Amino acid sequence: MMMRDFQHRAVDSIKRHALTISLRSRKAQTQVLQEYLWIEEGAEAIALDRIPPEAPWLGKLVSRQLADEERHAKLLRARLAELGVASTRPPPSILRVKLWWLDRVCAPYKQAFAAGPVVVLLAVAAQLELTGIRMFERHLGVLDTLAPDDPTGDLLRSILSDERRHAKSCASAARKLLRDHERAKFDELCDRVAAVDRSFGITISLGYWVNIATTAFRDRAADRDIAIEKAAS
Repeated sequence: MMMRDFQHRAVDSIKRHALTISLRSRKAQTQVLQEYLWIEEGAEAIALDRIPPEAPWLGKLVSRQLADEERHAKLLRARLAELGVASTRPPPSILRVKLWWLDRVCAPYKQAFAAGPVVVLLAVAAQLELTGIRMFERHLGVLDTLAPDDPTGDLLRSILSDERRHAKSCASAARKLLRDHERAKFDELCDRVAAVDRSFGITISLGYWVNIATTAFRDRAADRDIAIEKAAS
């Protein structure tokens, strides 16, 4: 528990500082939004898209959430365009490694439930949504304190509202599929998925901080050079 709390605090502190730095640089802000786009179009959508619509209620849930993720991606792309970015870079390899590791950790559980692998996929989706909630709440906290009029704030509030609903829906759907004797095994699965998520947290956060800080520094240096050139001309 102490290690878990330390990891959460470390990740939150590192990323809050990076977000604060990003406010000084348009390019750094676009990097932050690009990460969100990777998550909406990548990790979360992949997890949901793998879920087979084995029951009408489950098919509706997945379709609705995928539609939300698509809407989020469009909102993020529109905001990136406002900031002068027409296209995005591919996600960093560590995010692909994280998804691969989640698949590996979850493999032994795919046949552990009577409802099948769908239970595992819902558990992963729920965890990814919870991570997204923390991410957007953190960013909103920084914006509300330091840049309350930033247009990105309204965008994030819209996405966050959906993410909270998604996390609850995925967790509830998974538990609805469980038999009574499977609940302990499901809790074990959720703990392992959360552990993988945490294990990458500090590493990803440090890389995130370095990228944001480097971009912000270069952006300010370029602005300074332009100002010097204008003053000299």
